[in-house]
Amino acid sequence: MIIKTLKLENIRSYLNQEINFPLGSVMLSGDIGSGKSTVLLAIDFALFGLRRGNLSGGSLLRNGTNRGSVELHLYIDGKNVVIKRVLKRTKDSVVHDFGYIIINGKKNEGTHIELKQAVLNLLNYPSDLLTKSKSLVYRYTVYTPQEEMKHILLSDKDARLDTLRKVFGIDKYKRIKENSDIFLRRFREKRREFAGFISDLELKKEEKNKKKDKAGEVKDKIRELLPIIKDIENNINKSKSNADKLEIRRKELNLLTKEFDINAVKLQDKLEQNNNLKNELSALDKEVKDLETDLQKHKKEINRVDLENEIANKENEIKLMDETVLSIHNKIREFEVKRDNSVGIKGKIEELEECPTCFQPVHKEHKKKVINTELNKIKEFEKDIELHLEQIREAKKVLRGGKDRLEELKKIEREFELVKLKINNLNARSCKLDELLQLREKLKKEISEINIQNNKLSEKIDKLSYVEEDYDKLRKEIDGLMFKQKDLEVEKATLEQELKGLKEILEKLDEEFEKKSKVKRNLVYYGVLQEWLEKYFVSLMGIMEKKIMFKLHSDFDNLFQKWFNILVENEELKIKLDEEFSPKIEQNGYDIDYEFLSGGEKTAAALAYRLALNQVINNVISVIKTKDLLILDEPTDGFSEDQLDRIKIVLDEIDAKQVIIVSHESKVESFVDSVLKFTKEGHVSRVEY
Repeated sequence: MIIKTLKLENIRSYLNQEINFPLGSVMLSGDIGSGKSTVLLAIDFALFGLRRGNLSGGSLLRNGTNRGSVELHLYIDGKNVVIKRVLKRTKDSVVHDFGYIIINGKKNEGTHIELKQAVLNLLNYPSDLLTKSKSLVYRYTVYTPQEEMKHILLSDKDARLDTLRKVFGIDKYKRIKENSDIFLRRFREKRREFAGFISDLELKKEEKNKKKDKAGEVKDKIRELLPIIKDIENNINKSKSNADKLEIRRKELNLLTKEFDINAVKLQDKLEQNNNLKNELSALDKEVKDLETDLQKHKKEINRVDLENEIANKENEIKLMDETVLSIHNKIREFEVKRDNSVGIKGKIEELEECPTCFQPVHKEHKKKVINTELNKIKEFEKDIELHLEQIREAKKVLRGGKDRLEELKKIEREFELVKLKINNLNARSCKLDELLQLREKLKKEISEINIQNNKLSEKIDKLSYVEEDYDKLRKEIDGLMFKQKDLEVEKATLEQELKGLKEILEKLDEEFEKKSKVKRNLVYYGVLQEWLEKYFVSLMGIMEKKIMFKLHSDFDNLFQKWFNILVENEELKIKLDEEFSPKIEQNGYDIDYEFLSGGEKTAAALAYRLALNQVINNVISVIKTKDLLILDEPTDGFSEDQLDRIKIVLDEIDAKQVIIVSHESKVESFVDSVLKFTKEGHVSRVEY
């Protein structure tokens, strides 16, 4: 980088000034306060902008003005570059306004951050400098105020080493070690956290195995129940199929019985007709009168409508009583299930030693209380069962009475029908006596046929006499099987519910066990990683830093001694760097403190340190584009005449295309290629060539 031109407008003591910088060594000469340092600050501002704690807008903008600007013309790596930054005064402070950068005629406006990024890219400075308050590379390779260099020499060794690490760009090793320590602390905390989290892993594993065993037992019980339930279901289906077959036979028997009864009535009727036909008409008249008398007698005994109503009521009553008996049976079954359940709970509680949920011992008092509660329930359930059994016995007694009465009513109904049939027949005979006489032979034949038919029906009925008894027996068997099936289904459902609960617990345990197992693996992994960081990585970073620092120290020390020996010709005074990069001074074989040097010797040490630092940084960071420029601010403060003469040797030794020296020593003018004279009148600075 070469500085070509600097334009200042309302910058400190400058109103409007253009300063041209030639190649070679250039001296900025003038009295103290003439504006020389302002030029260096303006160059710094143009390149990097305002920086809190280092360069403020209030220190740059001329008092009494609201706007000011700096325009810097450079030549960088074959490119003509123009950078302009503008300041403006606000109510409370002085801040950046607009700015732009022109590279080979191409203009780009941007914020002060964007301009700084563009400059860093042009100078090939590390990108992390964008967020730092000041550019250490620029400070220690291009422009370092002399007092700042003296400060680094006198500062605490740790602060100096930290500064040098940042300057050399190797502070990353220290940051890596510090970050590693932070990382290791977090590792240890995480490992303690992991160890605490998996402390009950074996207990969870044991609990999981117990639950698995329990689930296996429940599954086995369910598997044992399934064939039993299946057998009962098959037996029920088989019995129902047999019952259906018997039901068909029952219907057939009922039809046969009904047909037989009808035939019996017909036969009786026929016989009566036949007998009546034998009698004379007087006998027939007498029989009609007798029948009429008999009919009148039956009408007095019972009304036909009342008979039918009573039969219907009695049938409904029997049906309701059957349903009542069935309902009471169901109630008894419910109480038996509840009683059996309480008996089961009582047995389990008696055997229970610890809570299956929390695994805490179960106190005897609590067991006794629960057992007594279940015993009371069992007594109540047995009392309810006995009460309902008594109700069934009473209901069956009523049911038998109802059936007996219904049978009587049916019999009366049949007799009533028979009487009615006789009256009809007799009326028919009275009206058609002649026809009846002719039908006598026919009646005989019909009577014979009915007898034959009834004999056949009787044989069939005898063959089916077993049906009712077998059907009732089969229905009882089906009811018993269904009750047993229901019990087993309840037991199966209970086991399935228990199995479902165990599966849910196992799923949660599996999930928790997997998490803890994963954490255990992470614990092992973190341990390996922690060991690697502690034993290898951190020490490796220290070794790398030491090796780099050793090489830098060697180069730095050689250059420091070289420049100091050029500036101070005193064989009795020797200087070198110790391990902390501090000047170690020896005079006449004795170590002396930096503070005991003369003013010129102190300045010489600071300048030598500055020049050595410049060369080492340029060698370490070989890609930066500021190697051709060096700015020395009052490098001769306190120098003797002899030391001033040695500045010429220094300038000849410096390998830079442009060296800008700020000094008020007139003798230095004879050593440089160009001189820019600065004057100040009426608070306004000017430059003379």
